[in-house]
Amino acid sequence: HTLYGLLGIPRFFFRVLLNRGIKIVHIHSSAHNSFYRSVPFILLGRVLGRKVVLHIHSGAFKDFYRSNPKIVGCILNKADGIVALSPSWATFFSEVVQKPLVRVIPNPIVLPSDEEFEGKVAKPVVRLLFLGLLTANKGVYDLLDVLSEHRDFFGGKLILQVGGNGDIQAFEKRIEELGISDLVLFHGWLSGENKKNVLLDSDVFVLPSYFEGLPMSILEALSYGLAIVSTRVGGIPDVVHEEQGILIEPGDKDALFLALKRLCESPDELMQMQSNARKEGERYSVETVATALDSLYEDILR
Repeated sequence: HTLYGLLGIPRFFFRVLLNRGIKIVHIHSSAHNSFYRSVPFILLGRVLGRKVVLHIHSGAFKDFYRSNPKIVGCILNKADGIVALSPSWATFFSEVVQKPLVRVIPNPIVLPSDEEFEGKVAKPVVRLLFLGLLTANKGVYDLLDVLSEHRDFFGGKLILQVGGNGDIQAFEKRIEELGISDLVLFHGWLSGENKKNVLLDSDVFVLPSYFEGLPMSILEALSYGLAIVSTRVGGIPDVVHEEQGILIEPGDKDALFLALKRLCESPDELMQMQSNARKEGERYSVETVATALDSLYEDILR
């Protein structure tokens, strides 16, 4: 990434210098090295007289900022606009910058069509879905522990579908050690049509993560009408309310069990959450986000 970024600096400089039609430089960044790699592009954008928009995606940005607030704050204030993924992140950035215009614009998602939903029917077994990196920080091992500790209750009531990458060998070994192979269906990394089909085949999206910004996976799950069971971290509480799901504290396995138990025992409530989730998901369509970006650009260029 560092080498690619270095090679991109002269290309960026000459392209922006020679094309007067470029009015805004929109830079996507995260925390740590990703943020520092964006600095040359921010500074060049300013030197070349263009407006600079910094689009922050990291769920760990608060800790990163606190590790060196003077330098990070100085860089943030070089931007003309900052895009935050949720209201809580916008509040944070508004508190630490003076100059930039801070705007909430979520990541866009491609909504499934009405036709794709027509084949979705209720099933006797609740189908959970986890999508993401197979690490402890994502809470997936907490989820396996809960299924193991309460397998007498969950047997015949739910199936956990998992799509992800990471240390697959360790993940599969843990499933075997816990004796819950009958409760877990591992798909490996999912993308394209395979991912769409699994989303359509699921009822509840589960992400008991310890750190997040605003996960794309949750926005996708909402758009596919999945009830959400997740944690009160990052921007998740801004988009998941009690109408669409259940939020718990990270690492609270008892609360995770009770949330899953509640949805298994309350099919009517689950169906209502799913309906509300789909309505919420419509807010993150590509068209809605594009309109929000156009509005930001117009405000910055005034």
